[in-house]
Amino acid sequence: MTTRTPSSATPASRRPLAIAVIDIAVGVVIAIIGLAISFGVLYSASQYAQLPATNAGLLSTITIVLTAIAIFGWAVPAGMLVVRALQRRYAFYWPIIGIIIVVISFYVCTYFVSTVVTS
Repeated sequence: MTTRTPSSATPASRRPLAIAVIDIAVGVVIAIIGLAISFGVLYSASQYAQLPATNAGLLSTITIVLTAIAIFGWAVPAGMLVVRALQRRYAFYWPIIGIIIVVISFYVCTYFVSTVVTS
């Protein structure tokens, strides 16, 4: 009976070249779409900072949080796309996860902005 250590784990199975190329191409296209969405969220966050608010501290916090989520919500999945592609594993779903996180956080932060903005 042999024990398996992390260094003796079985390597990842090799995918056919066509599937690997399609996976990387689809992942890059989705990451570019995610970048466009993140720029839109950053633009909205910059507009939030100029609104009249009853609680300016909360509005500033929401703006900072939304900016950070827009940046990291694209950068981390894009980095994981590269890492997973170098490991020759499926990678296309990382940008999808990033887009979902950015969009959900945008709507949550927009709700909070609507509670503090005066008419």
